[in-house]
Amino acid sequence: MPNFCKVAIFFLFLPFISLSQTPIIGQLIDEATQNPLPYVNIGLIDENIGTVSDRQGYFELLLNPAQHKNATLQFSMLGYETQTFDLEEFLEQDHFLIALKEKPTELDEVIIETQARKFESKILGNKTTSKALYAAFTTNKLGNEMGFIVRQRKHPMILKKFNLSLVKNSYGPIRFRLNFYSVENGLPAAPLLNENIIIETAIESGLITKDLSPYALVIDQDFFIAIEWIEEMGPGDLFFSGGFFGAPLIAREVSQGKWSKVSAASVGMTVEVRY
Repeated sequence: MPNFCKVAIFFLFLPFISLSQTPIIGQLIDEATQNPLPYVNIGLIDENIGTVSDRQGYFELLLNPAQHKNATLQFSMLGYETQTFDLEEFLEQDHFLIALKEKPTELDEVIIETQARKFESKILGNKTTSKALYAAFTTNKLGNEMGFIVRQRKHPMILKKFNLSLVKNSYGPIRFRLNFYSVENGLPAAPLLNENIIIETAIESGLITKDLSPYALVIDQDFFIAIEWIEEMGPGDLFFSGGFFGAPLIAREVSQGKWSKVSAASVGMTVEVRY
């Protein structure tokens, strides 16, 4: 039996809930249609307290109001206008339904010159498929994200595929969200997409591949690509190939939390581009 190097632990312990914590319970809906909004990011900005709404738009966020009197509560989703509230005022008004307004999102136009140019294809990121070294999401909280930075090339990049090397999945069917961000000061900044890209799989081990061609993604700048944990699954094991070389791992604990670099660890995820 091989010796495993544990980079992170996922869902091995249930969180301790203090009696002083207050639950914020609600539902996110589309302002125009009144339909529920799944996978909305909810949290206190930069406080590492957050969650994600479920498939019916419902959420529960536990926090201690006395410790976060000056905090800002934020609701954000791709393709919708972000809503922010002063936490104290939000609790006093006792909201339950939170309606988000859809916004027209225009991506910056990128012109690709094809005449007399030969395209190059590259697989960027961490190519490890190791089963002896493994890694996991850095916390057991909804909205936990981890990923790596892709550097700008000499021509705009056409994104073709995303690959993720899975060592062990004991949950059965699982789903992640694939996110893209601009980069400022070496960390993720603003979202680059206007729609959700969901990755679904039920494999126990192997390579997960997401075809990005249908999304017509062309990026001409440094960008950050990440997977996000968006559904509560209960106790179980979920491990990815890990390593100590390649693009450094950057992660944040929860929705609206702070981004930070995770030592020298890397996770087996790549993106295939043409430029």
